[in-house]
Amino acid sequence: MFNSTGNNFGAGQISFKDYQVSNYVVLNAKFSFDPTSAEYQACDQLEIYVPDLSIDRSAVGAVFVRFMEDAHYSWGDSIYDGGSILKSWVKDKNTIVIEKQPWFDQNGPLIIYILTLYPQLNQGANTIKGTQQRLTMTTPDNYLRFNYETFMVEFEHWVFIHLLFSGCSYAYRDSLWEVVMEELPADITADVPICGGGNQMHPECDGMAEAHIENKTLSNQRRVMGFWDTGHDPFVYAFLVRDNNA
Repeated sequence: MFNSTGNNFGAGQISFKDYQVSNYVVLNAKFSFDPTSAEYQACDQLEIYVPDLSIDRSAVGAVFVRFMEDAHYSWGDSIYDGGSILKSWVKDKNTIVIEKQPWFDQNGPLIIYILTLYPQLNQGANTIKGTQQRLTMTTPDNYLRFNYETFMVEFEHWVFIHLLFSGCSYAYRDSLWEVVMEELPADITADVPICGGGNQMHPECDGMAEAHIENKTLSNQRRVMGFWDTGHDPFVYAFLVRDNNA
């Protein structure tokens, strides 16, 4: 783990989980910032300054940006959280860059999730190979269901996961979800965005919820109103650093 040494958009100190080797790094972080701040308004791209990384520049990866929005009506409350992905890359061994897109600035504060593998740019290396493994997602009475494309690829120090939601028993749609991912290593702890679900108030984007992973269990309570809309299949896509790293 390490902490950032600064940034140019007013986010304060950012804590990272990391796994680093000579030809790639896996970084995990979650932080928020105010898009109305003077620092953010003045920058052309978001830059996070960090201690020396093992690589000095990378290919482009993806990070997630999310906002939260509640609406209160006479008949109840609605959730219209949304988000998207942003390009990100390692500019040099001390700088991580995230592209600046003003689409959601009026919905701040904004939350960014870095759950990303950054490969060294223009460097040949021996390829690492992993085996895709189906994830068994277990809930009482199978109330939460996942597509067959729900899987993980496990390495000694990190794991890639892809979850694809397919259905939920009606009685549980507004409940706290807790699903055991039986094959997932127990040393994974992270907050991950759940991308997808229609967003009636923000048709320029899909919904974006958040889930917490700990002790092989994924839990989620807050979901957008259109979570099960046709054609907006919610999914999780994340490179996650294991807690076994010194």
